[in-house]
Amino acid sequence: MSLPRKYWLIFSTGLVMCGVRVALHLISLKRLLHWLACKPSPDHKGEASIESVVYYLDRWLAILPYHPKGNCFPRALTLFFFACRAGLAVQFNCGVMKCDQRLEGHAWLMLNGRDFLEPSSSWKAFTVTLTFPRSPSVPTD
Repeated sequence: MSLPRKYWLIFSTGLVMCGVRVALHLISLKRLLHWLACKPSPDHKGEASIESVVYYLDRWLAILPYHPKGNCFPRALTLFFFACRAGLAVQFNCGVMKCDQRLEGHAWLMLNGRDFLEPSSSWKAFTVTLTFPRSPSVPTD
């Protein structure tokens, strides 16, 4: 990857992550998911690998953490945008589990029935409360 493309990817990953954070305070999650489920980029050759996106996204979240308990929500939403743009039919999932008389939440992506670039397998302990889109294909119009 050329240096300008690398810096553009770093910048755009941070920009989408910050946009997701702001949007979460202004609009519903359902509307945000519809916006993030964009059409695939027509130029797949110019797209950086999704692994590069995850690398830079995790670095941004380390610098600007979302919540003391974790960054899964903005991470999953930002990665959802880039995966859809890359033409991957990912699903966004939210779930809950009971932990010490409280509910804990988690957000993650699935692709073809398997977790997608999750840093751990902790998602398996959560009961799914939301899946978007319901079918495994991402809307294209």
